[in-house]
Amino acid sequence: MGVIRPRWLAVLLAALAIASAVDGLLLWQAQQWNRVIAGGVTEAGEMAAGALPPEAGFAEAYRAGRAGDLQTALNLYKRVEQSDSLELSLAARYNSGNLYLEEALELRDSDGEKNALPMAELAKESYRGVLRRDSRYWDAKYNLERALRAFPDSAAQSGLEPPEQAERAITTMRGFTLGLP
Repeated sequence: MGVIRPRWLAVLLAALAIASAVDGLLLWQAQQWNRVIAGGVTEAGEMAAGALPPEAGFAEAYRAGRAGDLQTALNLYKRVEQSDSLELSLAARYNSGNLYLEEALELRDSDGEKNALPMAELAKESYRGVLRRDSRYWDAKYNLERALRAFPDSAAQSGLEPPEQAERAITTMRGFTLGLP
């Protein structure tokens, strides 16, 4: 019995040493990515090459958006949208919609509504894309409502008006009463 105990102790210590080494490596990698995120991405191509994790790309896209670099932010968000993380993908698409909506509102104030409409439509499509994947995303619902109030869809586009040649089935059917079994 005395021989088995030291052997199990040695196996246990070896397993703990391996687990500690793995945890140390993961901690070191996390610190490296935190430095990259804090320092900013030097080249947008790093994300495309897979050198950056989606979280770092998201952070850099957010930074670029706040700095006013719309195109860089949108390109990075688009790459993050393709990540495996549903939560991160939805957040990237939502933030893209926010950037489009901000740009549309600025264009409307400076150049008029005609130039702002393409950006507004891109914002609405971004919010709708988020809601198609997760209908409980309340921030996207709220911002879609804001975008629709600021830039309403045309009646024909939203489907509120029937087509000109539409049949009126209820009025032409005889012997059919609505609401009765």
